[in-house]
Amino acid sequence: MIDQPIRHLYLYFNDGQRLALSYPQQDGDTSELSRRMQAALSAPFLSLEVDGDLLLIPRESIKYIQVCPLPHADLPAGTLLGAQMLD
Repeated sequence: MIDQPIRHLYLYFNDGQRLALSYPQQDGDTSELSRRMQAALSAPFLSLEVDGDLLLIPRESIKYIQVCPLPHADLPAGTLLGAQMLD
């Protein structure tokens, strides 16, 4: 079995809390991953399988999401590329 690269997902909530998750690279071609990402962005809940449990997070409670490294799937239309965080 080949080890898949580990990815990280950081969820920043409106109340100031942060949830950090790690996960393996997801299977599927880039067009399938792009469709799944678009569906997740338009759903009322973010749906995650975490340690064998289903975690549903209401989208309205999320301030922003950070995915590391940049997904290989097509990015949402209008994504600004090459930005850097400033302190």
